[in-house]
Amino acid sequence: MSKSIFKRKISFKGLLFILGIVLIISAILYSNKLVNSLEEKSTEYLKFRLKIFEENINNPDPNTNVEFFFNDVIQGADYPIIYTDKNVIPQSWKNIPGIPAAKSTLSENDKEKIEKILKEMAKENDPIAIQYQNRILGYYYFGYSPVIYKLKNFPYIAVGAALLFILLGYLGFSYIKRSEQQFIWIGMAKETAHQLGTPLSSISGWLELMKHDDSIKENAIKEIENDMVRLNKVASRFSKIGSASGLKPTPITNVISDVIIYFQKRLPNMNKKIILTKEFESYPLVDINVDLFEWVIENLIKNAIDAIDNNEGEINIKVKEILEDKKVYIDFSDNGKGILPHQKKNIFQPGFSTKKRGWGLGLSLAKRIIEDYHHGKIFLKESKPKQKTIFRIILNS
Repeated sequence: MSKSIFKRKISFKGLLFILGIVLIISAILYSNKLVNSLEEKSTEYLKFRLKIFEENINNPDPNTNVEFFFNDVIQGADYPIIYTDKNVIPQSWKNIPGIPAAKSTLSENDKEKIEKILKEMAKENDPIAIQYQNRILGYYYFGYSPVIYKLKNFPYIAVGAALLFILLGYLGFSYIKRSEQQFIWIGMAKETAHQLGTPLSSISGWLELMKHDDSIKENAIKEIENDMVRLNKVASRFSKIGSASGLKPTPITNVISDVIIYFQKRLPNMNKKIILTKEFESYPLVDINVDLFEWVIENLIKNAIDAIDNNEGEINIKVKEILEDKKVYIDFSDNGKGILPHQKKNIFQPGFSTKKRGWGLGLSLAKRIIEDYHHGKIFLKESKPKQKTIFRIILNS
């Protein structure tokens, strides 16, 4: 990964973090604004009822008026209420959790709780004086509806739940990512060993033959040189993973033909009667990285060969260019066992394989090379088990 890409990723993560903080703060401020508005409206409504109550007092007996006020106004409220006399001594209350409604049954502990709650209410709201003929009968202390308290705490609970969810999600995805990376590293090691193993075995075989028969020396040297070219090509492929793609205009049909010839020489040794054909409707020049693109072709052909499980089959590679769309279409078709419907969404995932042996990296690598390096597309176009399976590559011409 280049330094510029790394810096872009860091700056993007930082931007997301700042955006998240801004959204959280905005949500809390907006919620608090709504709660404050509800508190103000609740207080205004209460004061309005009290004003009406005071204007309609006609009974000179203050106790009767207080009783009327308590029964008609206080009993219908859902918020905590304490009514005190003019000396601020609690006389009656409602919606005070854990405190008996009757004053006569109060214990010393309950009295202390009432006094404490009264002080807390005084901090939240100024008490409302109850007056009759310019005389103060008592004071009305009140809190807010339980709904308002819940609304106050809701944004913090929501943010906490969201952060917990994000944390659990991050830990889960980190574990999956580490597992996937570990799998990919092991798979790449296996793939490297497999890629290097064939030419190395061939070189060892030719060297052993040369020890016993000098007459094959000239032919052996030629084949060893071919195997060395193959080794250099394998090394070049792995060295280009994660680096700039280095695309160059290349006759794509020539690259495909070279890979086909490579496999045609080895098909007789696979104990399968497979016909590998090509169908070129055009011969376009396409910007590709030859080493990496050859790797894709090889992986798709290998998958097609493995899919043919009845010892006989046909693999066809078709190239077509549509000038109007400025696209080149490459279709790989075979008459193998195909891909089942429930498997289609996973075929390009690292580790997915329909074979008993295999690491399932072929199609994953092919997708990365085509889409990330060549800015093209690769997908399963069609699959009918035992009839036809077609993988399509689309490149810009």
